[in-house]
Amino acid sequence: MYILYMTNLYDLPIHKASPNIVNAVIEIPKGTSAKYEYDEELGLFRLDRCLVSAMTYPASYGFIPKTKTHDDDALDIVVFNATPIERATLVECNVVDCLDMEDDGVKDYKILACPTSHVKAYEKLCDIEPMFLRVLENFFNHYKDLDVHDSKVNIKGWVGQRKAFEIISASKI
Repeated sequence: MYILYMTNLYDLPIHKASPNIVNAVIEIPKGTSAKYEYDEELGLFRLDRCLVSAMTYPASYGFIPKTKTHDDDALDIVVFNATPIERATLVECNVVDCLDMEDDGVKDYKILACPTSHVKAYEKLCDIEPMFLRVLENFFNHYKDLDVHDSKVNIKGWVGQRKAFEIISASKI
């Protein structure tokens, strides 16, 4: 079944309070090994690939609309939430930090955020459970290990909330 959208989801507003608060469009719900990507020409989500490893996405994952980065895609966002968030859902999020990462030598930042509707205020990296941060770093460090394209990932660490805001502001289109 195809679901066609009336608007290009990349063109949704980033958020009037950005870079502190951003809108996120979810592509991949937490707990799946299927990687979906939004196809703006078709106006739907397509299956890009399935992870070869036994890993699953430790959080819901998507993009920040109205942004463009070094890899020519919208800025990636990881949404910290206990419950998986369904694909194609727009989520208003507080920006917490950013994981500095390279994928095959190209910057591939991962903004970490939490829904503004969350019952607990996650505002800084120290508010996030340390084990989740270890799991997230481990995931991105190894999720392509068995990939047939032999991609190389390099995790450089967390950059801080202020730098995350700068990255978002620099990515706005």
